[in-house]
Amino acid sequence: MTRDLPRLFRPRSIAVFGGGMWGPNVVEQCLKMGFDGEIWPVHPTRDEMHGVKCYRLIEDLPGAPDVSFIGVNCNLTIEVVERLFARGAGGRCASLPGSRNQRPRAPAAPTCRRG
Repeated sequence: MTRDLPRLFRPRSIAVFGGGMWGPNVVEQCLKMGFDGEIWPVHPTRDEMHGVKCYRLIEDLPGAPDVSFIGVNCNLTIEVVERLFARGAGGRCASLPGSRNQRPRAPAAPTCRRG
């Protein structure tokens, strides 16, 4: 397995998964720090986050993101990571909101840990 670290440390595209305050906050911080690549928020119902167009599905993204920030529930995180991997995405950082109180429901979720 090869490691493409420039994609992780010098990304040209960042995908952000999650709503609530988390996803919009990540988008806002990328804008504040002057990230000059593409920011691709992914959310099933939102049209935009801080003026940046949202995509409904991973498959709607214009390409495979270099970095993905994932802030969705534990069970959905597994699906998102699998779909990103299949798409050829680079590094992923997951924050599992509420995972302390969630039990994995899917048999494919044994790596879902409690906070």
